[in-house]
Amino acid sequence: MDIGWKDYFSQQRKIIVFSSSLLLLASVLFFFLHFLTFNETRTGFTFNDPVLSRFQPIDVSLLTFISTYAFGLSGLAIALRKPELFIKMIQAYTIMTIIRIICLYLVPLEPPVNIIPLDDPFLRSSFYSGRENLKDLFFSGHTATVCLFAFGLEKKKQRLIFTAGTVLVAALILLQHVHYSIDVIAAPVVSFIAVKLQQKFNLL
Repeated sequence: MDIGWKDYFSQQRKIIVFSSSLLLLASVLFFFLHFLTFNETRTGFTFNDPVLSRFQPIDVSLLTFISTYAFGLSGLAIALRKPELFIKMIQAYTIMTIIRIICLYLVPLEPPVNIIPLDDPFLRSSFYSGRENLKDLFFSGHTATVCLFAFGLEKKKQRLIFTAGTVLVAALILLQHVHYSIDVIAAPVVSFIAVKLQQKFNLL
């Protein structure tokens, strides 16, 4: 049976779970912020992507920004209706971010040759510390974030909508050569793993 936020916070254990989940997320994001600064100084690998080599990049930053955050905020709004679903998504996102840090460290990449840097005002003023981050590559965070809702939400119709959103964001990112195709392909896989790990630990 679903409970509302008032009933949720009437249970001391739930308050502890909620606070701990948010604290862990904040800690991971704080570390991620500093890791991205370090990651930009590293020398990575580059290769000729067979997908990107087929077309010239197009600047679709505005559409990518609108699409990503429209789906992201919509997903949060849906999750906020149910406290336990919201906590599940917070925990899954935390796991996904930890995996992303590990992947970025283990698979350092140089940006695609014809990249048009993505103009994301939110990232630029927060995680990117006002600079262009070109090596935040494997895997695509924009794609993975939208896809997280496709795997994590409860209703089939909602999952289908967010699956379509994942395809849209992935296509836009590739159109601009912001990521290699492997970055986009890997994103849904990691999102799925993050949701499954959250379900396995089930810290609710």
